[in-house]
Amino acid sequence: MADRSFMAFARKHWLAMAVFSAATLTCVWFAASFVLDLIYFNDPRHQDEALRAWMTPRYIVMSYDLPRPIVAEVLDLPPDGSRLKMDTVAADLGLTLDELTERVRAAAEVYRAGDQ
Repeated sequence: MADRSFMAFARKHWLAMAVFSAATLTCVWFAASFVLDLIYFNDPRHQDEALRAWMTPRYIVMSYDLPRPIVAEVLDLPPDGSRLKMDTVAADLGLTLDELTERVRAAAEVYRAGDQ
């Protein structure tokens, strides 16, 4: 009996059910993304990684646990540069990825020393 009444309700209010389903799927998507990032970046192998060409500023923020403004300053990013790859940033600055890694690590040391 309960199945029939639910199906009748769902047919009658199909738009509300569609919106509810979309909202639920969106919440599940973001929750899963959050949990996967949490697990990934809590693994010591993914903390303070050497920069690679495919990395983005967001990845560096997560890997080095630095605030976005510090990463933007160290990488000399334009206001819309959050999607740039590190090979592009290094080329724009005239640096190698290893030199850029050293700059990020030095900034992380200064930031972490100030936190204590």
